[in-house]
Amino acid sequence: MTFVGAYLALAGVLNLLWAAGALADKRNFAENELVWSTLSTWGWIALFIGAAQLLGAGLVVTRKGAGPWIAGFLGFLGLLVNFLAIGAYPIWSAILLAVNALVVWACTVHSDEFF
Repeated sequence: MTFVGAYLALAGVLNLLWAAGALADKRNFAENELVWSTLSTWGWIALFIGAAQLLGAGLVVTRKGAGPWIAGFLGFLGLLVNFLAIGAYPIWSAILLAVNALVVWACTVHSDEFF
């Protein structure tokens, strides 16, 4: 449970940093390599996902009943967002893919420990 909370919080912070970078300074990103839309759109999406992941981490750490389900869903959303935005900043997205995959893995494999 601590692992899921810590890694979901880490994913949330990293998504917030990615979003801040995408919204503030577009020179470091390859906007023309995105699958869909603009870098600003992906920045706002990553901002909302990151904030939700931080809230989900709080639910998991405080052992709320829906915490594991929300954590798994937010980990999946993080995977999806970072996979679709991998063209803009591949190394950062690959790191976030790994962190979110660990969250989903821990929520599914160790789900019996949550209840």
